[in-house]
Amino acid sequence: MENKIVQQIKNLFAGADERNWQKVEATMNDIVLLDYSSMTGIAATNLSPNYITTAWAAFLPGFDRTNHNLSGFIVKINGNDAAAHYPGKADHFLNHEIWVVKGTYDTKLKLVNRNWLITEHKFNFTQQSGNINLPALATQKMQKQVLIEQNRKMVDNFFVALETPKFEMLKELFAINGKQLNPYSPEGFPKSFDGAEGIYKQYSGLVETFGQMRFPREIFATEDPNFFFVKFRGKIEIKSGGKYENDYLGTFKLKDNKIIEYTEYFNQLVMAKAFGIAL
Repeated sequence: MENKIVQQIKNLFAGADERNWQKVEATMNDIVLLDYSSMTGIAATNLSPNYITTAWAAFLPGFDRTNHNLSGFIVKINGNDAAAHYPGKADHFLNHEIWVVKGTYDTKLKLVNRNWLITEHKFNFTQQSGNINLPALATQKMQKQVLIEQNRKMVDNFFVALETPKFEMLKELFAINGKQLNPYSPEGFPKSFDGAEGIYKQYSGLVETFGQMRFPREIFATEDPNFFFVKFRGKIEIKSGGKYENDYLGTFKLKDNKIIEYTEYFNQLVMAKAFGIAL
């Protein structure tokens, strides 16, 4: 019985190191009293497993890796309740540097359907060493990653708006003064579409000529979370008959959760041949 309790506690920390949040949640009861007040100053709080893993998932992946070392378990069992006390050391690695936290833990569990589940988890902080600025750097890294994923979704939604078609979405995706640049447009075609309203009018007007549009794509983030490259192929039905297909490269600049500039490049020869345009 004691071995099962110790293993369940080890699963909690192993899941965190593996970023396996389902594994972490599987060790917990429906509500867990989480207490890291000795280190954070935040009072102990009853939380759901999902709330806990969401918070950990927003911080721990900011490190390149983490490694929790536990030992010396002292377990006391009283019927369907158990308590474990043990020392622990957590190594946090980032950019070839390390932040080490040491302390002891007090974890309480109860037996639920023959499975020991954590009901209380308290950390008793004793010391830290290494680069104590790494937590702030890990937080910044995660904030950047969150922004990248938010902006990646914005870029993808540009293509979703055309494929759906839900052109009204374009008014929300682009800044009021946003623009699309068309440096490869042939003579007589606009070199830019200006403003969110102008971009909406341009694309919503395509329904007169084109049917279903598909844009298989790859979206590439850069070091700048507000700048993306997109490699895609246009597969567009022409209502009068036939299809227009071309290869594209697009660059997207974003600011304050809006697209401020989209630049589109394509194979001019393919376009000229498809629509009988002289270059």
